[in-house]
Amino acid sequence: MKLGVNKQRIGGRAKAIAWMCTLVYFASYLTRNNFSVMMLNICNEMGTTKTALAVVVTGLTIAYGLGQIISGLMGDKIKPQLMLTMGLCLACASNIAIFFCSNITLMTVIWCINGFAHSMLWPPIVRIMSMYLTDEEYSYSAVRVSWGSSFATILMYLALPQLLKIASWRVLMLACAAVGIGICVAWTVTNPRFLKEPVINSRSAKKTDGKSVFLKPPSFVYLPIALIMLGIILQGILRDGVQNWMPFYLSESFGIPESDAITSTVLLAIFSVISFAVFDLLHRKVFKNEVFCAAMIFALSAISAFVLYCVALFTSLAIPAMLLMAIIVASMHGINLMLITVVPKRFVKSGKVSTYSGILNACTYIGAALSSYGFAALAESFGWNFTILMWVFVSLAGLAVCLAATPVWKRFRKEYSDAE
Repeated sequence: MKLGVNKQRIGGRAKAIAWMCTLVYFASYLTRNNFSVMMLNICNEMGTTKTALAVVVTGLTIAYGLGQIISGLMGDKIKPQLMLTMGLCLACASNIAIFFCSNITLMTVIWCINGFAHSMLWPPIVRIMSMYLTDEEYSYSAVRVSWGSSFATILMYLALPQLLKIASWRVLMLACAAVGIGICVAWTVTNPRFLKEPVINSRSAKKTDGKSVFLKPPSFVYLPIALIMLGIILQGILRDGVQNWMPFYLSESFGIPESDAITSTVLLAIFSVISFAVFDLLHRKVFKNEVFCAAMIFALSAISAFVLYCVALFTSLAIPAMLLMAIIVASMHGINLMLITVVPKRFVKSGKVSTYSGILNACTYIGAALSSYGFAALAESFGWNFTILMWVFVSLAGLAVCLAATPVWKRFRKEYSDAE
């Protein structure tokens, strides 16, 4: 079985665009999440608590989520290539600036700026893929760009704990900034070679006297979009909730050492790499409707969460629990691919791909914010078994929402996105 798009139909130009965007997204994850990965070491070095330092990461999350909406709107007005360069430069500058900080308030301000800088990256990436790639090339690129986040996660969780034994966290922030600068230079130098003429086909905006005439989407699409946004929030709740609290669950429920439990996060990233290719294949070859595909992935998550609940209730087996949580998180990455990467592509005729991309991506971080405190409170008050049961209900809610949106979304695709 071949995963992904048939490589014979993917040209060298499309591959170059895909892998350059992948590098940019890799740099984004590296310079955005490095602080969180090293937080325990930073707490010890600064002599502060995790609670006090958590405000720095919370500030980044809020700025990133709100910035998605602003950057989405900006992304349809500003040249996306330029916006990517600006965002990555600002992110690298923030990583350099925090090297000199020892005041938590100032660190929070700098990391909020970093959060906004990263919000400038995803909407233009989606716009570039929509403008310069055909549908098959877009699918090829979307999978590989998504890999960028997983590769960065694997690198950080494997390398940073080891490097912290020989270097301070401040030096490693500079190292991450250096990688980001290198990728930024490579992007700036190479993108003019590949991003020359947008792809013009029957599904793009119409041309009149050499100018694009964008078509307003039908009003009935806003109902499925609202449901999709709710589905993305539920996806964000599960993705970040399970991923962030997995080490605590493994440590508290199975007595796994904290360092080993944190390393288990790498398993989630490895599963996500595989899931992107598998779910993309299912979407293109089987379901052929990204919203219905997301519904089926939510169903897989609900089944996995229920089995995990049974494992937690009746056994004390850590490995099955770990694998089931990996499947849940991988499923959420698949839903992310469907609803945040594929859905905006359907609005290319409107000239608002970046806007829709930013708004939809912001919904993920609403869910992430809810899960940060919600699951912690549930686990503390009612225990992990009850918390896992809530994962089942969140998955079922996502299934219901996506199934409700599917018929109208299918009509939208037929009458607008796919219409000649």
